[in-house]
Amino acid sequence: MYKSLLMSFTAILLCAGVALAHGSGPGTKSVKLTIKGTGATAPVGNTGPNGQCINTGDPWLDGYTGTCSVPGNCSCSVLSSPTISGSGLKTVANFFVTIDAGVNPATASAVGAGPVPECDLVLGIFAVTDSSSNSTTLNFLGASCKHVTKISSNNPSGTNDKDTMSGGWGISDTPAPTKSISGWGTFTGTTIKATNAVSVSLSGWATTD
Repeated sequence: MYKSLLMSFTAILLCAGVALAHGSGPGTKSVKLTIKGTGATAPVGNTGPNGQCINTGDPWLDGYTGTCSVPGNCSCSVLSSPTISGSGLKTVANFFVTIDAGVNPATASAVGAGPVPECDLVLGIFAVTDSSSNSTTLNFLGASCKHVTKISSNNPSGTNDKDTMSGGWGISDTPAPTKSISGWGTFTGTTIKATNAVSVSLSGWATTD
């Protein structure tokens, strides 16, 4: 269920004192960050009738309610006990992910007893805070795909040991950042099936006044 998470995303963020590597111009920094945690079913009150995340305080996810490609094919996950490293950030919270299992680019079914192809649409949000208590919310969008190993005559469908994710992110205007900032970039991530351990790395740019 955390097959998309996510959540697996090193990368960016920003809050005015957020640090970084190389600047491309006045007020612009390249930033990187890594978020880790455990994928879990979202708490009661955060999921819609079709399983999407709702009531997150951000229209990026809340606006997806009712538009699940196939009713019942969406699921909502949350990253529990998340930690964050990189770019001078202190905390990460409200990491919600909607996985739409009805959106899969592999429309041809598996042949014989081979692996079942599956990549699903993933979208989510999370909030970060720096050491000065400045907060910013990020939106992300991408795909989560099954990673299969140990394919053999005795195990023709293979073993789905983890899910991998990749896509893009951007700074949300809702809720508004506590300091003026903009930014965007890419992310990659993994979710280990046996433990639901999630790791997401983001990278990109952030610009502040």
